Amino acid sequence: MSLDVEGDASTADGIKSRLDLLSAREVLLSALRQVRDPLPPEREKSRREARSASLPALRPLHDEDDDNPSGSRFAPTPTDSVPSILRCADTLGIPWKQIVVDEIEAEQRLRRYMEDVENDCPLRSALKILPSSFLRSWRIRKQIESLSLAARSASMRDAIGQLRAVFSELVGQQEKEKVALALHLWFAYQRILLLQRVRRAAKKSRGDLPERLALICSAARCNYDDAAWAVLEEAAPRRGHSLDAAVRKVREEGFRIPAAKTEARAFARLRRIVRASPSLGRLSRARKPVETALTTPGRVQLPVDAV
Repeated sequence: MSLDVEGDASTADGIKSRLDLLSAREVLLSALRQVRDPLPPEREKSRREARSASLPALRPLHDEDDDNPSGSRFAPTPTDSVPSILRCADTLGIPWKQIVVDEIEAEQRLRRYMEDVENDCPLRSALKILPSSFLRSWRIRKQIESLSLAARSASMRDAIGQLRAVFSELVGQQEKEKVALALHLWFAYQRILLLQRVRRAAKKSRGDLPERLALICSAARCNYDDAAWAVLEEAAPRRGHSLDAAVRKVREEGFRIPAAKTEARAFARLRRIVRASPSLGRLSRARKPVETALTTPGRVQLPVDAV
């Protein structure tokens, strides 16, 4: 029996080289772990828990009532159940309640003035019915999307003309409409300032309810409804900021206030629009001579002047 010494030596050298590679790999992985995870295990665990708590909990769309749960989808489809879709909207921060309310209001107005809105909803007529809120209607948005596709793909003149009409409504080409909208925003701004003054008067008022209402009306020069609203707001357990409550009330009264992330930012945007509106500037300059003539009456000639 002969021994292959050279073969055994080469096999031993190969095993040694593999062991050296494995040890080098372990050293490299250990170094990478130290660089990537320098924190102690307890601190790293708390950091991961805090990070996961700050992120929105996106869960797969699966309900107990679903017959065929997807299990792996996070984006809903029209075939999903209503709770699943609303849960996903809440997770993404979509104001679906306000969107649905606006859609209902726009749909009711279209049905009030159109005989058969399901089968015939002309875009130009819909723009006249909803001159400032037509983008809240899914019917009009669907028509605008179809016209945009036709204009961009085939350059159809009729589609381009209707899209120009939509843009004209958005910009407000008629001077009367611009002045009316500027006055509407100015009244909304003044209304918020009045409610702010009423809240300050309510905060300083003392006594029973009739005395407080009388003091508020006298100090803020408002009516009893606004005074009662201010008293109720001051008596609320969670009052919040007075400006936010005033903006919400004015918005509920039907005034159009620019949308923003917070009510304070919405009020600041409204103030900038009112102060920068050229229509209000021209209107005030046009009324100034008339106001001067009305507030400065001419001297009436007395009988003694004729002597």
